[in-house]
Amino acid sequence: MPTSQEQDQLKNRRRGKELEAAILQAVREELTEQGYSNLTVDSVAERAGTSKAVLYRRWANRAELVLAAIRDRVPLPLEEVPDHGNLRDDVCGVLRAMNQNNIQAMLNAFYGLVAEMGDMPLASYIFPHGRQNRTMSILLERAVERGEVSAEAVTPRMLTLPSDLARHELMLYNAPMSEETIANIVDEVYLPLVLKR
Repeated sequence: MPTSQEQDQLKNRRRGKELEAAILQAVREELTEQGYSNLTVDSVAERAGTSKAVLYRRWANRAELVLAAIRDRVPLPLEEVPDHGNLRDDVCGVLRAMNQNNIQAMLNAFYGLVAEMGDMPLASYIFPHGRQNRTMSILLERAVERGEVSAEAVTPRMLTLPSDLARHELMLYNAPMSEETIANIVDEVYLPLVLKR
């Protein structure tokens, strides 16, 4: 935890995206260490070295703050989209990243959010399709350039299918996917549908 002097220095230095990144990272760390039920806006502000008022200017409540932190990492930031030289390994890399991005803490938060948010369609907030589309668009564009996939195969469903299947596994079993599950999703379902025949 930063000292009060360090917190004051951080408050004076960070603004905009840098401050937001620190806050969202603090949320993920609090989720991992404390769980959703024990996470407070005060604890996040303290860990991020900012004030509670700064958080409330951006997010109306704890649930919105946690959703923002989850969305920031799921499925993965665009700068982390893998390039392994072939579509199979690229898609496996994306699914592995979903496992590694504090997924257990996020899954535990999901159930707390369900109780707190009522009828809110959480899946669309936690796993926004636009982000999935951008990630998979990058992978499929590379595959088209390499000649693995025809441009006609890049349909809206092919842009979301791997993440949709992974989301189902993660939410159904409330645990990270095994390597075997990732391989099954990619090899038995996705690649037969999208690769050139």
